[in-house]
Amino acid sequence: MSEDEFDEGKLGQLLEWIYEVDQVTDSEARNHLVEQIKSLPQEIVEKMYNDYGKSFLSSAGGAMGAAAGVAVGGPVGGIVGGVVGKKTAGKLVTNNGPFKSELGPSAVGAYPHLHRVGDLIFVSGIGPRKPVTNEIPGGPIKDENGNPLDYDIKAQTRSVIENIKIILEEYGSSLENVVDVYSMLVDMDRDFAGYNEVYAEYFSEILPSRTTCSVLALPTPIAVELKVIAKA
Repeated sequence: MSEDEFDEGKLGQLLEWIYEVDQVTDSEARNHLVEQIKSLPQEIVEKMYNDYGKSFLSSAGGAMGAAAGVAVGGPVGGIVGGVVGKKTAGKLVTNNGPFKSELGPSAVGAYPHLHRVGDLIFVSGIGPRKPVTNEIPGGPIKDENGNPLDYDIKAQTRSVIENIKIILEEYGSSLENVVDVYSMLVDMDRDFAGYNEVYAEYFSEILPSRTTCSVLALPTPIAVELKVIAKA
């Protein structure tokens, strides 16, 4: 068997195993498949990415994306993503361009969750809304009629940073790689102290540069939004 034939055979086997992992519900059978995937050489997974392209990685319920460390979603997110993703993320997540998170809060406009340029990752402004439900931890700042409501700035700030953490980790990065933070508060006098306290819990050791500005409003009824730049 030639080297090319060997590679193609391994590629086919990898695809078959990953699709099976996305379907199998029995934990013992799934663990067996994961062990088989772990046994494949890293270059096989890399060749799969190069041959099939990034667009293919979003198919099969995110399975291929999870395996390549590009996207993590569905049952394979916590299984194959943690296995193959760690082996290949450094190799595969190197293309410049936009990235839309499967796990982060939905965008409220025509923008990605982040955009990579060279060695830098530019994360779009992220608020505290919970993924899927759009719930605002700590409560919204006003009701649907525009009447002011009481809210918890600490809960909102924590949720913002956790959302950013989710997005960065799904991409293969982390909060530890953040080098710059741009923060927006709708009520600086009321909220700065609480926001600052929670912010310090996450960034007092990382110490990225930071700018905190007061804004008149944000697109949704939230009190705080952060935009960060991280090292790739």
